[in-house]
Amino acid sequence: MTGPPAAAAPDRRPLPWGWPVAGALALLASAPLSDNSFLTHLATGRVLLDGGLPAVNPFLRSGGDFPVPSWWWSGLLAVAERTGGGTGIRLMVVALAATLGGLLVRLVRPRPSAAGTTAVPGPSSIAVLVPVTLVVLCLLPFLTPRPHLAGFVLLALALVVQAERRSAWWLVPVVATWVNVHGTWLYGLVVLGLLCAADVVDGPRAGWARGAALRRSAAVVGAAALGAALGGLLYPERLRLVGLPFEQLGDDRARAALAGFSEWQAAGAGHPLTWILLALGLMAVVATVRSHRWAGATAAVLFVALGLSAGRLLPVAAIVLVPWAAGALAPATAAAPASGGGAGSRRGGGADRATLAVRGVGLALGLAAVVAVAVTPAYDLSAYPVAAVRWLDERGLVGDPEVVLVSHDYTGNYLEFRNGPGVGVWVDDRAGTDLALDYSTLNRLRPGWREALGRSGAQVVLWNDTRPLTAELGADPDWVTAAHIDGFTVFCRTSLARRCAATP
Repeated sequence: MTGPPAAAAPDRRPLPWGWPVAGALALLASAPLSDNSFLTHLATGRVLLDGGLPAVNPFLRSGGDFPVPSWWWSGLLAVAERTGGGTGIRLMVVALAATLGGLLVRLVRPRPSAAGTTAVPGPSSIAVLVPVTLVVLCLLPFLTPRPHLAGFVLLALALVVQAERRSAWWLVPVVATWVNVHGTWLYGLVVLGLLCAADVVDGPRAGWARGAALRRSAAVVGAAALGAALGGLLYPERLRLVGLPFEQLGDDRARAALAGFSEWQAAGAGHPLTWILLALGLMAVVATVRSHRWAGATAAVLFVALGLSAGRLLPVAAIVLVPWAAGALAPATAAAPASGGGAGSRRGGGADRATLAVRGVGLALGLAAVVAVAVTPAYDLSAYPVAAVRWLDERGLVGDPEVVLVSHDYTGNYLEFRNGPGVGVWVDDRAGTDLALDYSTLNRLRPGWREALGRSGAQVVLWNDTRPLTAELGADPDWVTAAHIDGFTVFCRTSLARRCAATP
């Protein structure tokens, strides 16, 4: 006689939430190409493919040194364009966004201890979806074809290496690539350093275990530093990229120029993402304090401060905080009853059905992203003065070395994308310190704007009607209002009035 069969143990493996998160990010990133900085990166990539890295800026009228911090990304954009046009670029962006989504879910896995074990068998669905959703909300404004998207992927990869205690040598190619893709590599090194320090301080006290933690942290920091040095050597001007952030951050005028761009301004209480980051930070602090990881709690506060220091650093901090934020919800579901399973556990046929359903949602979202790319226009340039530039071009006022056209930085990005090298724009969003300060003065109509306009040598001004400079020039007898086109006004010096008024 045999007894009744033993009840099957519940399957505690978490549902594959990486699939729908990856699909959701892919769909969110599938919009037509419109970002202004992307336009200049693409124009730069075209130059790279045609003639290599230029020593002098081929776009700006002022020329000068031309360090390209994201030159690998620019080249990749140009390769994607030549392979599949704008659609090829969009598919590349969709794939990167999907990769980032999968990595975010992977980051909420329980972190191994110094001995390589985990505290819980797997995170619940709530512990996965709540913090990951908050991070996705922080990423919404940044799912564009700028190089920071690749930087976020590389940051997540570095965090996976550190959190899962993978071989530190993986950080060498990750950071070397990062240096040549986006400037967030420097913040990545700071993050890794803080995480390693927290691991050592909060780690075991026993001599052998503490020694292992110290060796692991030293290997991570050393590999990251080696990767940064290697990445710097891969740039034609050896180590120029590694030194560039210190040049910018170490100069008062350079910092002031960066502060003129809204994305580098501190995120205050009115910033839509501030409160999301604070929620992630609070969850991270709760998780670390509850487990008596006081150094980890301090690091979490520092990460929040990093994110609040500039709008473009908010997603960096959010990605770093997501594993700890998930830990704040783990205790509520870690001890699921054997009979029913927790929110993230499954058993029997229900496990297969739930897994298939979750993966199916992810695949459907990914397919929707691909369809959106296929059926919508590759570009959306509605935010740019396309008609006004065409009007100027018909009169020979675009790209003429004898005519200085002054406009917004995003207009400069559009002109570089439209006309390529030799267009001679006055400013773009990658201009030097002096030029960036003059542009900020004009755009915000600060004291000294007339001097800034005089230094530009402007003969034609194309300006947005909503900015205060438009009203000032409209009342200035030295300037003639030549045209109002789609929310932009064209002003010409009186000496060019006839040319501006000419019928093409």
